[in-house]
Amino acid sequence: MATINIAVIGAGMAGLKAASTLHGIGINVAVFEKSRGTGGRLATRRTEFGNFNHGAQYVTARDPAFRAFLRHAASQNSARDWRPNLYHGQQAQRQQTPRPIADGNTAADIWYQGAPQMNKLVTPLLTSFEIRTRHHINRIEPHGPREFVLHNNLGQEFGPFDGVIATAPAPQAAELLQPLSPRFDVINNVKIAPCWSAMIAFANSLPTVFDAMVHPDPAISWAARSDNNNNLPHRPSPDLWVLHATTEWSRDNLEDDNERVASRLLEKFRDICGSRLPEIISIDAHRWRYARTETPLGQSHLTGMKGRIIAAGDWCLGARVEAAWRSGKCAAHAMIETLTS
Repeated sequence: MATINIAVIGAGMAGLKAASTLHGIGINVAVFEKSRGTGGRLATRRTEFGNFNHGAQYVTARDPAFRAFLRHAASQNSARDWRPNLYHGQQAQRQQTPRPIADGNTAADIWYQGAPQMNKLVTPLLTSFEIRTRHHINRIEPHGPREFVLHNNLGQEFGPFDGVIATAPAPQAAELLQPLSPRFDVINNVKIAPCWSAMIAFANSLPTVFDAMVHPDPAISWAARSDNNNNLPHRPSPDLWVLHATTEWSRDNLEDDNERVASRLLEKFRDICGSRLPEIISIDAHRWRYARTETPLGQSHLTGMKGRIIAAGDWCLGARVEAAWRSGKCAAHAMIETLTS
C-alpha cells in the first residue's frame, strides 16, 4: 500500500488531536505551526520571574472520551485537577469549588490545568509525527487530481499531500480555504471575540484569600494566580497573576499598545483588590485577536475538495478546549473515511 501523506495546519489541541489520530493508524502526518511552540491558546509565557499561563487557564470535560483523555494526561503528569478558592462577581465569600461561569461550566465540573504549565496538556498527543514550528502556511495549491502543495510566507513549498486539515482560527481558515472552494464560505458566519491578557509579577503575595476571580470588574472577566514553578533561590517567590479583559473592553482597546493595556488593566485590578498592591517587578500584555467563539459553525468540521480539505477547530463547536479536541478527532475520522472510500 502506498504511503498516505496528510498535512495538518496548526499545532493547537484540534490540530494535534487530528494528527495523533491519523498517525495512530499508520498515516504519515506533517504538522505546520506558525508560532514557535505547540498548544495554541493553551499557552505559557516563560519569564525570569516564573511562568504565566496567559491563554486558557483551565479545561473541563463533558464528553466521556475527552474526560478519559484528561485522566490519561493526569496519569502522565501532564495534567492535574485545579480547585481554586474562587471569587465570583461581587460575592465576597470564599468558594472552595467552582461556581457557574460564562462558558457553561458547573460546580460539578472538575477543572484541569496542564502540568506543570498549560501548554503541557497536549503532551499525550505528541508522538513521532513531524511538527514544523515557525511555518506560516498562507496558500494551499491543488497538485494534480488528488494532491495538494502548501506554501508558506517565505516562499517555501511543501508536499505534495493527499489531504489537508486546517485548524487555524476561523478568519484565517476562511482566507486560506475560500480560494479552493465556495463550500468554505460559511466560515464567514463564525464570530470570534478578542481578548487582552495582562501578566503581572508582584514581589510578594497579594493580600487576598482568592486564587481566581470571575467577572470582578466590567473591564476584567477573569483574574487568577499563575503557579510559579521557577523556585527562585535566596529570595521570596514572586506572586504571578494573569488578567483577562472582557470581550467588550478588548474590542474597544484592540489596537492599543501592550504597555498601555497592561497599565490600564493593572489599575482596574488595583480597584478590585481594594488595598495597596505589592511592588510590581514585571508587567506585560498579550493580545489574543481570536480568543473566544461567540457564534460557532454548528458542526464538528467542514469538508471540501472531495473531502480532502477539512477545516476544524474549537470555532466549529464552541469556545471550550474540549470543542477543539472533538473537532480534531472528527476531522481525522472524516479524512480517514475519504481516503478509504
